[in-house]
Amino acid sequence: MKISKEYVSPLARMRNLGPKSAELIESIGIFDAKALANAGTLEVCHKLILAGHVISLNMAYAIQGALMDCDWRRIPIEFRRYLAVEFKKIKSR
Repeated sequence: MKISKEYVSPLARMRNLGPKSAELIESIGIFDAKALANAGTLEVCHKLILAGHVISLNMAYAIQGALMDCDWRRIPIEFRRYLAVEFKKIKSR
């Protein structure tokens, strides 16, 4: 019996990012870890919002955790606070 292997996007393989998050990020033209890192967490969030996606601060945490290859709850608290402040600025534009 042959088992077919379904394609899983490179982003969906990253820690904290599942298929839905990957699909959102891919919708703005980012398809892999290198492109995600080049854009950076806040720029990705900004582009997602500009594209009309409704996202929360948890998305920023998930992206940052993916980039750091750690659970989003392990992001240093000072950096999470920074992300929260900057994310709020992006949302209010």
